[in-house]
Amino acid sequence: MGRWDILRQDRAREAEVASAGPKPRSESKEGSVSVGRGASDASSSSVADKLRSQEGRLREPSPRHQTRHREGDRTYSLRQRELVAMTDIGTFRTVDVRDLSRFAYGGNQAAMNYDLGDLRSQGLVEVKTVPQAHQGPRKVVALTERGHRILRKVGGLRKDQAIYHGYVKAREINHDADLYKVYQKAAAEIRRQGSRPVRVRLDFELKAAIQRERNVLRNRPEKEQKDHLEAFAKEHGLTIKGTVIRVPDVQVEYETREGELERTNLELVSENYRTAGIRSKAESGFTIYARSGDTTRVRRALQDTRTVERILSL
Repeated sequence: MGRWDILRQDRAREAEVASAGPKPRSESKEGSVSVGRGASDASSSSVADKLRSQEGRLREPSPRHQTRHREGDRTYSLRQRELVAMTDIGTFRTVDVRDLSRFAYGGNQAAMNYDLGDLRSQGLVEVKTVPQAHQGPRKVVALTERGHRILRKVGGLRKDQAIYHGYVKAREINHDADLYKVYQKAAAEIRRQGSRPVRVRLDFELKAAIQRERNVLRNRPEKEQKDHLEAFAKEHGLTIKGTVIRVPDVQVEYETREGELERTNLELVSENYRTAGIRSKAESGFTIYARSGDTTRVRRALQDTRTVERILSL
């Protein structure tokens, strides 16, 4: 298998999801996940059509074809599209299963349910139901530690693409689960401009890199620390105020049609953000996203600035 781009699914998922999906089995897989049928996503389909015309379709065997991968005394059987789904899940740590169906499977919920059941039975993903304020509960999925190891071993990821497993603090799950959808909106715009996403960095990774840099600089003169941090921020496409480097929820690295590497920083503003925090994120040049119920409050917080037009609703 050749080396893929991050979210290299652009080609692989086209070949598999375009088919009708697996035929129903006479017996259901224990632990399978079922979600209701939602509205189709026309914008996602149009992006897929553009990708097919630009890149061509990757030839793949039947969606039911599985490749065996051995680790220790266990063998795992995985379809190509299951690796694609695992890559999305691992890249964003926590993903809403409805969004996974919409973006990774092109709305083919039957295929997603089938695959998640298969991945769960092999101990590679964990699905849980979490409550939401003012809404019904939602189902989210994350890689297990075993799933993380298998994906890193056989997924064809870039070496510098971080992947995650397990869940973060319960109060952060709903926010983090929406970042996958935030990325998809930004990626669609990037592709419409003729560019190509190549790497995703979450705030976990960016904060860890900043802390490592601070540790190296700990005993150096204050002026030298400040100069190094400013250079570090510029190198990583971040902004700095004093010695505080502002970190987005998601940073997308993408290659332009001219072959240049660019970055865009994305922030999902939630209901618990204070006005000063919202302003700080906007002033940092982040593209601001808000859930539909929070959009009015966010716009009010930024009404006397020039950043209101950059607020995008999920």
